[in-house]
Amino acid sequence: MLIITISTFGFSQKQKSQVLFQAANVSENIAYKTDESGKKIQLDIYRPKNTDDKKIPVVVYVHGGAWVEGDKIITADNYVENTILKLLEKNYTVISINYRLVSENLHFPAPIQDTKDAIRWIRKNADQYHLDENNIGMWGVSAGAHLSLLSAYTQDNEFLGDPELSEYSAKVNYVVDNFGPTDMNTLLHTRAPKPMLFIVGLISQKIIDIRTNLAHGLTGYDIKTNRQKVIEVCKTISPLNYTQNTVPTLMLHGNKDKVAPLRHSKRLNRMLKKAGTEHSLIVVKKGNHGFKNTDKTYQDELNDEMIKFILSHEKTTVVHH
Repeated sequence: MLIITISTFGFSQKQKSQVLFQAANVSENIAYKTDESGKKIQLDIYRPKNTDDKKIPVVVYVHGGAWVEGDKIITADNYVENTILKLLEKNYTVISINYRLVSENLHFPAPIQDTKDAIRWIRKNADQYHLDENNIGMWGVSAGAHLSLLSAYTQDNEFLGDPELSEYSAKVNYVVDNFGPTDMNTLLHTRAPKPMLFIVGLISQKIIDIRTNLAHGLTGYDIKTNRQKVIEVCKTISPLNYTQNTVPTLMLHGNKDKVAPLRHSKRLNRMLKKAGTEHSLIVVKKGNHGFKNTDKTYQDELNDEMIKFILSHEKTTVVHH
């Protein structure tokens, strides 16, 4: 049985944000698709007040949780809530999405199909919800940053999900990536020699078990018996390998991140430079995974950098009378 509990990947269980409900018109639990088993996959819309009749830009927020846990609920008193408040002030709608989590029976490409389908759904329903389909960006944390990058960098015909949404584009204008893993083989140490794994196993069997379980959850293959298959699938779901279709990217990554080390963003930074795509990497001083211990004032500056980046990529929509 697959049981993965990775507290370091997710935000600890906290209260649901209340201030967002005061600051926004919130529509919760809107189903954007139904999976093969008939389960509805949902999103929440946070819309600035007094903007009801005009189409406004959208930021799609993708939660973290190691692909195995977490959901679309925005919790109170953290930098995510704070940044959403700032976006609402700038007249942006924020849409927080759920996606299918991997398990013993569910693997990739399900989570990435869902992420792309959420964007397609926005285009399909842009008129009804007054969303500007020419101004959609993505912002993800941890596993959600990985999904945001993968979604933004892949072509429209890759990772197709719901047939009813497939005629709409999943393209976005930019990505804000908070400490996202970019190379899944590096993250899972799939190419690590056996002696090294043996030594790690002596220190902590739990780490080995998490790696084995997560590799199976993500790919559907057992890393002990099917290492090559795991490596192949990991290649296809690593943003680093999609160099042809990149979009402007802002990366924020802590230099003390032990879960998805800084080198993930450094390598992405190099890839984007080579691709000639606008990019920026902010190394968060003493930042761990989740920025949990980051000083409030410093964090606020980082939040402002994200807002500045998002605003700088707003396309002006020409209205013909």
